[in-house]
Formats: sequence, structure tokens, C-alpha cells
Amino acid sequence: MRPFAELGALIEGAWREKNYSEETFPAIASGALSDSKLPARVDPWDIIRWVHSTTELPEQMDLTANFGNPPITLYVGPRFFIDAYYWLDSTTSIHQHSFSGAFQVLLGSSVHARYNFEKELEINPHFLTGRISLSEVSLLEKGDIREIVSGPRFIHSLFHLDRPSVTITIRSYKAPSDAVQFSYLKPYLARNPFFTDALLKRKVQTVELLLRMKHPEADKFVGDIIDSSDFQTAHAVLNSAFDFLCHRELEEMLGVTRSRDRFQALLGRARMKHGALSDLLVPVFEEEARQHDISRRRAEIKNEDHRFFLALLLNVPDRARILSLVKQRFPEQNEVDLVVQWVRELTATKTFGSREPNVLGVDNFFEPELFVFKGLLEGLTIEEIQARAAAEPQSPAKPDSSVADIAAYIKNLSMFRSTFAV
Repeated sequence: MRPFAELGALIEGAWREKNYSEETFPAIASGALSDSKLPARVDPWDIIRWVHSTTELPEQMDLTANFGNPPITLYVGPRFFIDAYYWLDSTTSIHQHSFSGAFQVLLGSSVHARYNFEKELEINPHFLTGRISLSEVSLLEKGDIREIVSGPRFIHSLFHLDRPSVTITIRSYKAPSDAVQFSYLKPYLARNPFFTDALLKRKVQTVELLLRMKHPEADKFVGDIIDSSDFQTAHAVLNSAFDFLCHRELEEMLGVTRSRDRFQALLGRARMKHGALSDLLVPVFEEEARQHDISRRRAEIKNEDHRFFLALLLNVPDRARILSLVKQRFPEQNEVDLVVQWVRELTATKTFGSREPNVLGVDNFFEPELFVFKGLLEGLTIEEIQARAAAEPQSPAKPDSSVADIAAYIKNLSMFRSTFAV
């Protein structure tokens, strides 16, 4: 298409003047996107019409990649290319890139988060431990541009709010100095998702087989694998065991812990083999389970405001940033009241055919809980919420220890655990 041929020629000329320095490419790409004003010139559906009508496409650079729904390569140069990515489903993966460049939102909006990773230990070139922390989060709208820097200087996630969303990405080929494109598992791990180990993969698959078929010696098989495995393999094996053993809805309803006890025994085997490293695993597994749970619930919800709220719970780890993004999207409304309203609506809505109390899957969330929830959102202490309850004769929450009990209950819900984490 002509706009992208012009954009490619503009970038090629500017980058050649910089001797194709990788360090200069992000600024060149973002500047060219800004100058080209693509959102005013290109209808995303014209790209689809072009694909349908043309007899020849540029070389498609992502034919085997599962990135975009679909990805469409619009321009290919000797040292970079330009893609359009159409997104129907959101992505929560935290990752870095093995290339540099820039991207622009052509349609829709996204929650964009940037992270830091403080490496503590290189288990091997494909598996690291450390600490992941959020550095900034913003709401990207149509026309917004962000530079992409290769390697750990630009660790980010992009969660698409609208269906579809479309981004234009200008990217170099792989930068030799940052060949590994790590993904990050909050809060402690980094792994190379493109690393393949046939033996590791088959071990994980056999563990899933044994657990799913309820083999009488499943735990012995899995324990023996852990006893003889490196830490990366132990992580993968225990991740499968956690998924199967720690999400037993019937046992949780009955207060039975047998499956969790089995997992703890396997974790103990890992601790004997790998020591304190094993203590990093459960927080990672629990965060992955939290993300999966919220993503599943968001997929069942149709209201756009509710979906936006769940996207924030999924991606934004504290109440102040959540409220800031709500205010950015709804500047004319009180952000705290709006969030409380959404939670009231969600806890009063049930999915047809579900045994859960509501679409959030939380029990006993009524007016007393909403009263305390609002206070927590405002950043009040337990004592301040109790004082408010005492000062309001019609308060649904009693100004005694029940406020503290309700607050503890809310903070312990997986849905809100990171929102109110100290």
C-alpha cells in the first residue's frame, strides 16, 4: 500500500544517514510514524480490502508466529519491515524484544505497562531469577506512539481493550546483542519462550497425563522427576502439578486440602533439591492462576466498562494507578464511585448455568463489603473506615471489629489482592 511504501522509504533514507545504527532506529521509526499521520490517512479495513484484492503481498514475516489476529506485513526493507497487527484477544505477556523500532495505535485502545527486572541469578542462558517491578502504566489511544528498544531496557506488556485493536509496528531484524527475547513471570522469573527442549516438553506432557488419568503412582513418578531435574525443569513440572492439584473446586467448597497437600509434598521434594530457589515458585504460580482467572471472567462479560475494569485488575498492581487510569478514561466522573458502582453491578450479576455466586466468583459481597471496599479504594486505614461507619447512622458496616474482618476478607480475594497490597 502506498502510505506504507512512503513510510518505508522515509525510514530507509533517515536510517541510512545514521549508518544503520541500532541505537538510532527507535527515534527514527517513531518520528516517521508521527510525520506520516497514518491514523488520519489509513482505514484499518482498507488494509484488509487490499489483502483481499491484491495478487501479490510483500514477504509475510510472521507466517509461523502466533502474534496478531492476523499479522500483515505491509513493507519489507533490507534491514527492517512494517507490520499491521490486528488483535481480537488481549495479551498480558510481559516481554522484551530482540529488535528495535516503534509502534502506533491505529485503532482501539490499550493499557501499556513498562517494567524493570533486577536480575539475581542466571540459572542458564534461557532461565533467570530476579524481581519484576512496574515502572509506569498508561492508557494508549488511537494515534499514540511508543518506541521499542531491544533487550531488557524495554520490558512491557500491551493489553488491548477494544475488539479489534490494530497497531502498526516498525521493527528491525534481530539485534545481535539482544538475541534472546525473554518473557517475564511475575514476580520472580524470566524465561526464553522460544527455547525448545524436547525432553523437558515430554516430561511435562507425561506429568499432565499421569495427573489427569489419576494414575495410582502419579506422585511417585512426578517426585522422581523432580529429584533428578534441573531447576528449569522442576519449575515446568511443578507448574503443571499446581494447575491440576491446586484448582480443585469441589475440594475447596468442602474445605478439603488433599490435593494441595499432594502439591506441597512435591514442592518439598523440589526444596530438598534446589533449596531456597523453590520458594520463588508458588508466588509465580499463584499470579499466573490469578491472571488466568480474571482473563476467563473478562471473556464472559459483555459490558465494555466492566471489561475495562477487569483489564485494570489484571494488569495494574495498585489502587492509585487503577484510579488514575479510570479518571483518564472517564474524566467527568468520580473514579472511586465509578469503581464501586462496577463492583456492585458485577457482584450482582450471575453467569447463566454457573454455580458461582456472581461473575467475579466472590461470596458475601454486599453493602457492608462495598462500604469497606470504598474506604480501601480511597486509601483509608481500618481506623478511619471504622470512624466513618460510626459517624454515619445508616452505615451498612458496623464500626467494630467487623470492619477489620471485612477489610481482611477483601484484601485476601485473588481478584483484589494486588490492588490493596501494602
